[in-house]
Amino acid sequence: MYKRKKFKLLLFITLIGLLIITLYGHSKNPTIQSESAILIDATSGDILYEKNAKIGYPVASMSKLMTEYIILDHIKSGTINWDDHVIMSESANDIQSAGIKIPIDVGVPLSVRDLFAALNISSANNATIALAEYIAGTEEAFTSLMNEKATDIGLSDQTTFVNATGLPKDELENKMSAEDVATLAYVLLKDHREVLEMTSLSEHRIESHGIQLYSTNKMLNQANSDTYFDGVDGLKTGFTNAAGYCFVGTAQHDDQRLISVVMNAEDDETRFIDTKKLFSFGFDKFYIPTFENIVKTLLQNFSMN
Repeated sequence: MYKRKKFKLLLFITLIGLLIITLYGHSKNPTIQSESAILIDATSGDILYEKNAKIGYPVASMSKLMTEYIILDHIKSGTINWDDHVIMSESANDIQSAGIKIPIDVGVPLSVRDLFAALNISSANNATIALAEYIAGTEEAFTSLMNEKATDIGLSDQTTFVNATGLPKDELENKMSAEDVATLAYVLLKDHREVLEMTSLSEHRIESHGIQLYSTNKMLNQANSDTYFDGVDGLKTGFTNAAGYCFVGTAQHDDQRLISVVMNAEDDETRFIDTKKLFSFGFDKFYIPTFENIVKTLLQNFSMN
């Protein structure tokens, strides 16, 4: 009997050691190829990893997070409603050919919900401008709201918006630091968690116009093991020639949520692979509850025997 208990105790200690190695043995900082990156805890806002995170870079369509924030603020206040119909304007549809658009003619109405889905899931620029104009009258006036909101939520002077979409404008582009993008995502999820209902979709159909939307977020695609990460449910990609490939992501495992940002990656795949490295690092190193729960279970099983 004594030998049996001793064996179980040694086995228990060995298992604990293996768990510690599993949870903390790979906790070295990840090698991130992107020019700038950050990883934060979505509950506390604590920074878990950073690389050139305070330097402002062109941010491309990740700046649409601010557009979404303002839209959701207006919906929450009742200024606009999801079922309101917005007429696609000529100025909204008249964007450079390189920018993503939904195939809608000028003068055609779409609901705020459908335009928001197009903005969010496929990063459609004409949908973004149409919503900006609906709220503020012009995209320029909406851009002023974006800069005001940036000040209100405490973003640094590295953040400047010149339009609602993140497309180049007269050789200027929206700029943000990775830290500011992460802060914006943190506040967005805190104030408007419902945005995840859209950002978690890999595709969506606008039935009224027969438009199929596909997400630019490859981390949602389970068929691609290189970029897929379990628990990812947002948030926003971005690309321009000056910005390179960017991505602000979020993922949740049990009761812990992380937010990551990578900026100026050299290609589409790298931004997601870097994000995957950040999430793996964050959950492995900092997710203590998993370790505690396993230890508790082992203790309970040991005491029962």
